[in-house]
Amino acid sequence: MGRIVGIDFGKVRLGLAISDERRIIAQPLDTIRAAKDAVQTAKLIATALSRYKEIDKVVIGLPLLLNGKEGEMALLVKAFAKVLEQTLPYPIVFWDERLTSSGVERMLLDFDVSRKKRAELSDALSAVSILQNYLDSLRP
Repeated sequence: MGRIVGIDFGKVRLGLAISDERRIIAQPLDTIRAAKDAVQTAKLIATALSRYKEIDKVVIGLPLLLNGKEGEMALLVKAFAKVLEQTLPYPIVFWDERLTSSGVERMLLDFDVSRKKRAELSDALSAVSILQNYLDSLRP
């Protein structure tokens, strides 16, 4: 059984997380600054993942609207996922990430993390949250 990667997509930064080999715990992997186009950004992700041999799939957060419908950002994520599928040899799964980023932001505020540090941490922690929720859903 291989690892699963989680991605929190953003226009400026993308957070990456990865599971352990047993798919129990998600941990932050990296925050990547988006490149000028989706192809270059996908290549940056592929480079970040290249040191891991046993990856089975990628879970990318789908930012649905509160009513469950797809908005502009969800359409951007789906378009990026199509490019990512051309770059990575792993299947891609979408996971509802409603309120993930705001929950992470709230947690960091509760811990009195500075604005600068929050910007550095929030994307990777959002990816961890997305991935951990997905991993938890796999358990019976």
